[in-house]
Amino acid sequence: MTTQLFKAKDVKSAISKVTEEFGNDAIILSTKKNNGLVEIEASNDNNILTSFPRNNQENKAFSKIFLKKLENKDLKIANKKEIRTQSKIDSKTTKYSYKNEFYEEFNNLKKEIKDIKKQLYGMFLTNESSLCDSLSASTPVKLAQSGFSNTIINELNYTFQGKNLEEGKISFFREMSKKLASLDFQRLFNSKNIFIFGNSGSGKSTLSAKLASYISDEKKCNVNFIEVSNASTNNSEVLRAYSRVLGFKLINFNNFQFSKTQNEGINIFDFSGDLNFSLSKIDHIKNNYKDFDFCSILSIQSGSNATMINNIWKQVSGIKPMVAITKLDECWTGAEELSTLAFNKARIGLFTGTKVIIDSILPASENSLTKYMKENFQGV
Repeated sequence: MTTQLFKAKDVKSAISKVTEEFGNDAIILSTKKNNGLVEIEASNDNNILTSFPRNNQENKAFSKIFLKKLENKDLKIANKKEIRTQSKIDSKTTKYSYKNEFYEEFNNLKKEIKDIKKQLYGMFLTNESSLCDSLSASTPVKLAQSGFSNTIINELNYTFQGKNLEEGKISFFREMSKKLASLDFQRLFNSKNIFIFGNSGSGKSTLSAKLASYISDEKKCNVNFIEVSNASTNNSEVLRAYSRVLGFKLINFNNFQFSKTQNEGINIFDFSGDLNFSLSKIDHIKNNYKDFDFCSILSIQSGSNATMINNIWKQVSGIKPMVAITKLDECWTGAEELSTLAFNKARIGLFTGTKVIIDSILPASENSLTKYMKENFQGV
């Protein structure tokens, strides 16, 4: 029964020496680094071993135990003497004051741990030897690095199984495009009334002008702009300018005759203002004119982050609008944002930029979406 000092170039080698000498019953008394070597003091002395009792209970996941304890709001302070302060303040007040400080620090610790968990989410622990373009196992790692969500990657993992990296990514892009591309783009040409709405600044009026020009060229018909705004907005000036340039009639929402069916041409409703205003107006139309048929388009500006898109879709999912990605010539829509749209089962109907009005609508088909992903995410 001895105590011995083991030296090695690293901890692993030192532990191996301890195990070789004392077996699994050894206990490590100290570990330190000295002159570039790791020194471990270990013993198999029974007296020492009994002073370090082992926990023979079944192992439990550290994260589950730790997080469970974090959620326990009824933590008890074992030694009340240690938390007493040398103050003349009433002892009861002091007790509560200390507890408030304790819980404040405790809540800060919880927040830091949650931040760490968020940073670790989706992280891959690997080395270069396990990443190879000829292995399909590399594809989900590369897709995650591009920004696609793990949920979408796992859902579409059948697209790249058994394929090399290049083929697997293209197959994933195409299947992702099928989930995103609108199945009812033709409805734009079949609808007499088109509602365009979205967040302020998402390019709704410009989209209205582009769509009016596009439909007029395709169907050879008249188009009317219907301005839906509140008194605090000046979007009417923007829409009025487009009306003059394109030669289309501009009608105020309050003057539009919903009950008449003899309105000639296609009516494009431009809902200015914020999203809540637009949704309240749409609800008003649906409740008061139940036979009024319309097609809705949600304008989402390129560069909108995933959280914003998710919040918007929660508000509009009942309407199930076609999505238009706007201002694509100013910024881009990334893999994380496309993943959010796919997760919410949103369908993209068209892409458009800002600078050109005529011939600037691109229908979002399976092929065009696949091409977009290949051009923007293939090189990652």
